[in-house]
Amino acid sequence: MDPVPGYFAVHGQGLGHASRAIALVRGLQEKAPELEFLFLAGSPALDLLVASGFDVMPLPPVPDWPAERGRLRPAWRWYVEYARYLRVARRFLRKDADWSHYRFLISEGELASVLEARRRGTPAALIVNSVRRDFARDGVSRLAERAANAWTARRLRKVDLLLTFEPAPAWPNARRTDPAVRPFSRSRDQLRDDFFFRKKTILVTAGGTAIGEFLLDAAVRAFRELDLADASMVLVSGPKLKASPAPGVYTYGFIPNLHDMVLAADLVITTAGRGTVSEALAAGTPLIAIPPQGHAEQEATARSLGFRHEDVGRMKELILEGLAVERGEPRSSQGGTAIGMLLDFVRAEGKI
Repeated sequence: MDPVPGYFAVHGQGLGHASRAIALVRGLQEKAPELEFLFLAGSPALDLLVASGFDVMPLPPVPDWPAERGRLRPAWRWYVEYARYLRVARRFLRKDADWSHYRFLISEGELASVLEARRRGTPAALIVNSVRRDFARDGVSRLAERAANAWTARRLRKVDLLLTFEPAPAWPNARRTDPAVRPFSRSRDQLRDDFFFRKKTILVTAGGTAIGEFLLDAAVRAFRELDLADASMVLVSGPKLKASPAPGVYTYGFIPNLHDMVLAADLVITTAGRGTVSEALAAGTPLIAIPPQGHAEQEATARSLGFRHEDVGRMKELILEGLAVERGEPRSSQGGTAIGMLLDFVRAEGKI
């Protein structure tokens, strides 16, 4: 069977988009082995994709949300930087992408590639957390966000398939789907041996951006004050932060198989990024989700789990409560619904 090449673009901000993309590509290729993907991504998503064995064409880096001490700064700054990113990324794709060879595009949140695919007449499917952003807290940011949401909605209506993790708008191309999580590589007991987890293990992950530094600091401070003889803490600071080791605290930077570490841990502390939360729920691992203040998506995810930003002030209490929770059984959450709809999209375009 002849190979069917396609692009898979990934939003480069953080690692959640990349981890979902990996789960989806592996699921797609399991059902349709003839599909061959070349990823398009900027760092840090690029680093996770390469470490997972995929070929990647680098894109310019996506700007981080401006934040200070766990609080997002005015959102208009990000919208200005993101508009600049779209211009630069589109110029790059116009020059270096081979749209005659790659027959379709699937994008995990990356918009520049979708805009260029539409210009070229290449079939495009886009996966987004939601169809609009709600980060603005000041007048200037509200104006910028209102214009950005209107501009984005006009483009989203034109893609061939739009998948969203929140209720989908009443557009002919829009569908709601379930989260996708990479399958765990081994059993929990085997992974605990691999990671040398001998005590109760608290995993703290800051995600792929620099916003989560406030959470690392609060978790380490609470753990040291609790002085738990039967527990240890593992910090995964991600590619943009550096954590200092402390007694009973083990530090890592970038971990490509973080989902396996989530399964092996006894408690996960996270900034409420959708990717890590989905992995913890799939693993059955108790979690504490403390969002940055003003990050609307992570605040909504945390709220659904019973947490809010102010809970960072009672970290000691939450750790004790979390360690006392009985963990659940791991379950499969590879995103079968999304995989089925993406396969239908490729087939409808006559590519397989």
